[in-house]
Amino acid sequence: MFRRSRTQQDFNAEIEAHIRIEADRLRATGLSHLAADAAARRAFGNSTATLERFYESSRSMWWDQLKQDLRHTVRLMARAPLLTSAILATLALGIGANTLVFSVIRAVVLRPLPYDRPEQLVQLWDSSVRSGGDWVSFPNFRDWSLENNVFQQMAAYRYTLLTLAGGRSTPESLLGLEVTGRFFDLLGVKPALGRTFLPGEDNPGHEGVAVISQALWQRMFGGDAAVTRRNVSIDGRAYTIVGVMPSVFRFPNTVPGERAFPIDLWIPFRPSPDTEQRDSFNYWAIARLIDGTSLQTAAANMDAVAAGLEQRYPETNRNRRVRMEPLRDHLNGRVRPVLMILMAAVGSLLLIACANIASLLLSRAESRRREMAVREALGAGRGRLLRQALTESLLLSGTGAASGLGLAWLGTELALGFAPSNIPRIEQTALDIHVLLFTTVVGLTAGILFGLAPALAGIRGRVSHSIKDGGTRSSAAPASLVIRHVLVGGQMALAVMMLISAGLLLRSFLNVVRLDPGVQTAQVVSGYINLAMPRYSDPAKQVAFFEEALRRIRTLPGVTSAAVSNSVPLTEINDTGSVRIDGRDPPPGQRLPSANRPHISSSYFETMGIPLVQGRYFDSRDRADGPPVAIVSDLAAGMFWPNESPMGKRVSINSVEGKRIWREVVGVVRSTRHFGLEHPLRPEVYVAHAQAPSSFMVLVVRFQGVAAGVLNACRREVAAIDPQQAIMHGGSLEELVSNAFSRRRFQSTLLTAFAVVAALLASLGIYGVTAYTVSRRAREVGIRMALGARPRDVVLMIAGTGSRTVAAGAVVGLAGAVALSRILANLLFGVSALDSWTFGSVVLLLMFVAGLALYLPSRRAAVVDPVVVLREE
Repeated sequence: MFRRSRTQQDFNAEIEAHIRIEADRLRATGLSHLAADAAARRAFGNSTATLERFYESSRSMWWDQLKQDLRHTVRLMARAPLLTSAILATLALGIGANTLVFSVIRAVVLRPLPYDRPEQLVQLWDSSVRSGGDWVSFPNFRDWSLENNVFQQMAAYRYTLLTLAGGRSTPESLLGLEVTGRFFDLLGVKPALGRTFLPGEDNPGHEGVAVISQALWQRMFGGDAAVTRRNVSIDGRAYTIVGVMPSVFRFPNTVPGERAFPIDLWIPFRPSPDTEQRDSFNYWAIARLIDGTSLQTAAANMDAVAAGLEQRYPETNRNRRVRMEPLRDHLNGRVRPVLMILMAAVGSLLLIACANIASLLLSRAESRRREMAVREALGAGRGRLLRQALTESLLLSGTGAASGLGLAWLGTELALGFAPSNIPRIEQTALDIHVLLFTTVVGLTAGILFGLAPALAGIRGRVSHSIKDGGTRSSAAPASLVIRHVLVGGQMALAVMMLISAGLLLRSFLNVVRLDPGVQTAQVVSGYINLAMPRYSDPAKQVAFFEEALRRIRTLPGVTSAAVSNSVPLTEINDTGSVRIDGRDPPPGQRLPSANRPHISSSYFETMGIPLVQGRYFDSRDRADGPPVAIVSDLAAGMFWPNESPMGKRVSINSVEGKRIWREVVGVVRSTRHFGLEHPLRPEVYVAHAQAPSSFMVLVVRFQGVAAGVLNACRREVAAIDPQQAIMHGGSLEELVSNAFSRRRFQSTLLTAFAVVAALLASLGIYGVTAYTVSRRAREVGIRMALGARPRDVVLMIAGTGSRTVAAGAVVGLAGAVALSRILANLLFGVSALDSWTFGSVVLLLMFVAGLALYLPSRRAAVVDPVVVLREE
């Protein structure tokens, strides 16, 4: 039931309002003002029942009017198929791009983490580690756990290569995690089958248990429900599978860095020599805050804990502090700014598209002013006319939004294939209810944005003037021209901002591509081998296995050289630690210098294409019983022995039974960008694998032919030596280099594409406004030319007005680009955020395009015969 007036005065006022509405409706049918008013008053009495009957009739009338507006809009769209198609195509592309980018942001940034109370989870690491990795030493983690009073639970984990045997297939090498016992409880996740780890199962000597991923359960065990009691072999040790995690469990999502490896296996923490080395950083740490504890409070408490450790262990913990951030920020912090910039770019693109559509609809509104005036003269109120105009724009935007949603759905797979695989949770991108709601809001907003100005332009002015003018071309519309110029200036400003941002990111991408990684990546493949089984606990057996594997692989057809190393550039595999320089002990209170310490076989430098600067490579002399030797990078030579030759100097990276092992430097090689293309160079100290064995090594093979065939042949040779061994995640080094800048390629390519489209749309907007100006000033141009004006004068007159608008938009865009540069600064590489070359190039390019858009219609006006124009007028 509709609301009734509470007082007689209110009731009478409401009756009068509805009488006026009814009178307006009757006048629209052709009745005079007096007759319509009399008929409306006869139709209404001072009774509640009469008022409610009118409410019912008004509701029916409103629905009839809406249907009438929709039919009228469809007829208008059908009468101008080219205009309608252009508008719908522009909207579909703009809204589709916004929908697609938002669906990615929804999956990566906005979707809650699939853990219990994820807002309480934080990532912790040692702030003094300069290698760029978020690592923690296990002794420090152990002290953090005991001495803090702000965390409910803490857990440590580290990546490890595990060889699993006992399934339905052959042994498989997997990337897994060693975790402390509270890991799954801290995250608050439940297994899909079985259980997770119990307290104490990470203690030394406890029976081995393991948890597997659902993908591994299906792949290796065929989805057997009894898998939770299955006995398997992991690295040659007996384990029992106790649980299967659900398919949605993704922690960690991928290996941090530029390669995306799934985690398929979790085992309890296994003590190793580095678990007691406070200066060995090979672990990651997460924690859950106590209820009500802020991040600032937790940071202050951990600073106090770190200060205490610094006093007790000054040699290793001086100036070390604990950094922390919310787990969500840790997982997507690197990609969030990129996605936000892309969202701003597609939003700007849609604004430019709306401005162009508004200009087109303004032209149609001007041509329909007489129609609107006649409707108003027949009794239609301005609100009624405005509603009809907005119905047209909203129908266009709704159709465009539906088409854009279809384009986004079709483009999802394409976007996921083009996007870097190491963006966390990007595989969860989908058009869910939140994305549908976003598309609806964007469509409605776009319809109002490009429809409001034409709607107001179509109903403004006095009725008699509009009918008298008859909608002729000479009836100039100053307000409409002002709106058009404002729209063009706004498009120009947005285009300048987008192109400058794209230019800065594109230059950064090119700077990264031009970086020399220090190795020759063409025709080189790599794979991981882990000899963690008990029968390889003897270092001599490790050396023997890898030497035999290399002997076999080097004889394969197409193989030119092969080697192994426990630390290979761009693979995210490293051995970083402290280095002692003979005769150069640091002053009291200062830490030892740090370097990457690869353990390599002979032929490693030749295989990787790392050039020799001085001295020699490792060879057959560097056996286990030979004099300990080392090779250093040129950066290490300059840092450790400035202004002198390192040849014959001694370094030490380890000790055996308390006795430090000193190694003579026999060679200097070129430095490599081991930790990624964008990370600064770090010193490197190479040692011979035969003199410092390692159970985990990366196999590198230089070949001729097809990479897949070479890797398969290498796998067969490794299996021939030991059927329980396998090569994990083989791939080419060229793919590693490509992955190293995949994120920059993704952001720069998309932003450049959006910016180019924005510039084209802006130029079309400039062209359209100039052409509209020419059509409105045709009589003026004809008179001027009849009086002796030259074509050049006409071009300068018409283009001059547009050029001022373009220049104003460019100035606003430059100011916006300067402000935006603060946000872009952290995403740039090798280029200033205020790079004058980029700013100047973009402005010159846009000025050229805008000048062309101004010149073409102006030139067309200048070559028109004035006699013909004046005769038409």
